[in-house]
Amino acid sequence: MSRRDDVLEALRAAGGTGVSGTVLAAELGVSRMAVSKHVRTLREAGYEIVSRPGAGYALVNVADAPIPAEVARLLSSAMWVRLEGGGQTVSTNTDAATLARSGAPHGTAVLADRQTGGRGRLGRRWESPAGGVYVSAVLRPPLAPSALGGLSIAVAAGIAGALREQGIAPAVKWPNDVLLGQGKLAGILLEMAAETDRTEWVVVGVGLNVKRPAAPLPGAAYLADEVPDFGLARGAAIVLDGIAAGYQMLIEGGMDAVAAAFEPLDVLRGREVRVSDVSGAERARGIASGIDGDGRLRVDCGSGAVVALAAGDVTLGDAGRFNT
Repeated sequence: MSRRDDVLEALRAAGGTGVSGTVLAAELGVSRMAVSKHVRTLREAGYEIVSRPGAGYALVNVADAPIPAEVARLLSSAMWVRLEGGGQTVSTNTDAATLARSGAPHGTAVLADRQTGGRGRLGRRWESPAGGVYVSAVLRPPLAPSALGGLSIAVAAGIAGALREQGIAPAVKWPNDVLLGQGKLAGILLEMAAETDRTEWVVVGVGLNVKRPAAPLPGAAYLADEVPDFGLARGAAIVLDGIAAGYQMLIEGGMDAVAAAFEPLDVLRGREVRVSDVSGAERARGIASGIDGDGRLRVDCGSGAVVALAAGDVTLGDAGRFNT
């Protein structure tokens, strides 16, 4: 733990009674000026810390935000070695890619509670209002890029599994969405740096809708509608645990394990679909029949013709369009 974390834990242990800066400095082996600096950075991170004459510093409240130290306390996975951010940023994927290029280790993640320039699939803007959780993780898989075609679905299945452990029942829509009812709860964006046979790094970006904003996004679902007191730190921990579970599923069990986890969550299976490219041109129409060994959507077009698609927008022939 950092000295700032040590100060935070000492304030937690003291409860509302507080602890003096002199005592903190002596216990941690730092100067009172250093204690004051750490308290200031904790306040900036979202901790409400008051100074009381004769009692010192007291922690009285923690902001509802994906503050790294609060998220770390809620994690089940041991994969995460470095958590950054917690407030507003332009794009967590951009931040994580910058860290990856500078050598950040596998298991680094950037957290935010809003983005001003979030990105979605196919270059689309990802609306990222306050009340959501935005997480981008740096992974360094020991696999060639060709073996990572199922990573997005693996992560979606992992996040859905983590949510189910919380009593929430989501579904997964190929290629990268987690749904709650008919609404989109979370989306996933992968970016990578790789050579033909070696992956340098992958950034897995996830946006999760937690609190319903004053102006809800069209077609969105929100965790707080199911669990009213669902906090942002808890949401971020679920995303990180889900990413870790999906990653380990793919690395250790391969696409067989991913397909087995995805099948009961697959909202498209057995339904009539139309798949189009970014321009809107139709690529396939038929009955969705799961994924193949590369994570591609299988579409039975009739007369024995089955196509496998690596990307595309899906329109449901029997019930309209899911939000993508």
